[in-house]
Amino acid sequence: MNIIVVGVGKIGLYLTRSLREEGHDVVVVDIDEQRIDRVVENQDVNGILGNGTHCDVLSDAGVKNAYLVIASTMSDEINILTCLIARKMGARHAIARVRGPEYVRQLDFMRNELGISMMVNPDMSVATEISRILKFPAATNYETFANGRVDMIEVPIKDSNNIIDKPIFEISQMYGNKFLICAVRRGNDIFIPNGNFVIRRNDKIYIAGPHRSIVNILKGMGIIKNRIKNVMIIGGSRIAYYLAILLIKMGMNATIIEKDKDRCTFLADNLPDVKIVMGNSADHNLLVEEGIAESDAVVSVTNSDESNFLVAMYAETFNVKKIVTKINEPEFHLLYDKIMGESAISLNEVTSSTIVKYIRAKLNTNSNEMKSLYKLMGGRVEAIEFEVPDKGDYLSKPIKALRFKKNILLASIIRKRNIIFPTGDDIIEAGDTVIVVTKGKAIRSFKDIFV
Repeated sequence: MNIIVVGVGKIGLYLTRSLREEGHDVVVVDIDEQRIDRVVENQDVNGILGNGTHCDVLSDAGVKNAYLVIASTMSDEINILTCLIARKMGARHAIARVRGPEYVRQLDFMRNELGISMMVNPDMSVATEISRILKFPAATNYETFANGRVDMIEVPIKDSNNIIDKPIFEISQMYGNKFLICAVRRGNDIFIPNGNFVIRRNDKIYIAGPHRSIVNILKGMGIIKNRIKNVMIIGGSRIAYYLAILLIKMGMNATIIEKDKDRCTFLADNLPDVKIVMGNSADHNLLVEEGIAESDAVVSVTNSDESNFLVAMYAETFNVKKIVTKINEPEFHLLYDKIMGESAISLNEVTSSTIVKYIRAKLNTNSNEMKSLYKLMGGRVEAIEFEVPDKGDYLSKPIKALRFKKNILLASIIRKRNIIFPTGDDIIEAGDTVIVVTKGKAIRSFKDIFV
């Protein structure tokens, strides 16, 4: 598939890498020559120097034959205009990265009247992810499937955990077989485990199951945490703005620490139920005065990975029970995970997951099959929700009779009101919702999981 990415800042660069890994032909466009040179040098792509709103630039990039144009510059207006021009010049689909809430509210008009296929708001997506984690503080990451009926959470296995050195089949028996351990990270290695896989100290595991079953197993392992009530947010970014709105709706109290006076004024005017404090997060005395020690959670979402990392480390000295940190650079992400073992959110990864899901769904002849897609464990594992189509050789056959590709796991089958954690004797029926966990596979349709 021919794809044009306009704007190769951090998100555009990450997107380009993800799209190349998916096997697409990519052309990048940017007004910064150094950015173009860096991407062309490091990725197998062509680069065009210029403004994405200029017809001649888009023409040179091959817009007439482009399946998709993704506009990801820092300007909402440029992104929207780029998509409009690209669609008029022949691109089949166009996605605009937007950050302003006023544009998100006009999504239906943009799609139906102007032909923009999708608008992605990375800040809102990240805020939503963080709110989910704060809702379930025992998890370092938290996703939901099947309209909230199935949770999938990431949990670190610490020294005192009672599942250490036990095989998964034994752990399942301990807690009633109403969940599934579907992915394990051990150091730099990722595993899609079977029942004989043994959990070790310092592993990070993904557990899938109904919310009540997940709560029960976490209680049994002694790692359930109390509800979050008071949240300190470091940085008054757009993420902080969207997150504060979500937290107030969830009944939590929020305090935002922001050093820019004008931004504080904006936040105070638009978030009347949130405490806004003007100050620098590097001023540890300020954080103490504003109650970091009494906070149930500290969320650091400044534009600096380094600052976010340092705030997280400082919060840990006060034994804050939940720490969530925005980390974009992959090397920082790995370091943070190794040192802190706490929740880290990547704006680039969240955005990429959204767009990759859209592309894979469009490539599938039955585009309604793929319901959701999440990248887990630094993008090395994917969890995908499918609705099983009406036709297929795999229907009504025992799972043990089917041949699956390597590193594919059926995490659960949702059939009407029942949630099934499949064994070899279970079958797949048309209309089922199936959650698939995969390592290193670009799965575009449900049939792709089979040999």
